[in-house]
Amino acid sequence: MRNLMAHKLDTKSKRQNNGSAITETAPAIFILFIMILFPLIDLMYMGFAYSIIWYLNHLEVRELAVRVPAETSQALNEVDTQFLGVGMAKFVGLTPAQIQHPLPNKAVRSGTPENVTLTTRATVQPFLSLPFIMPVAGINQPVIFTVTSNRLQEEQGKN
Repeated sequence: MRNLMAHKLDTKSKRQNNGSAITETAPAIFILFIMILFPLIDLMYMGFAYSIIWYLNHLEVRELAVRVPAETSQALNEVDTQFLGVGMAKFVGLTPAQIQHPLPNKAVRSGTPENVTLTTRATVQPFLSLPFIMPVAGINQPVIFTVTSNRLQEEQGKN
């Protein structure tokens, strides 16, 4: 037992405490923040932005399903204007110029019973633009989200 204690004391005296751990901390924190933490924040932000674009598309197609086809542009403008005034759209930084409806006549109505199909395309900037060597969507380049959904057309007073 005594020999073991003497060995422990002997190895502690041989160690040198010259601050090598503190010099390794700065590169480790740099790698942690730039390579892991900030991209993870951007990834969570992009997931939240996608859910906001999906919800906008849901509101638009729901509104189009109760309107006549001649009111498509008016209905989309109303929904977009109201939605862009809400906190979620402001958080993501959406503007009317970033929201597009690429289908012909902005929506397609087809089938029996009639279905309304709408595609919403929105461009979202990253939350933190990180300096990477090459362009990466969602990290230092904008991301284009495209959401398509359909809904049955309501009766429009035909019955």
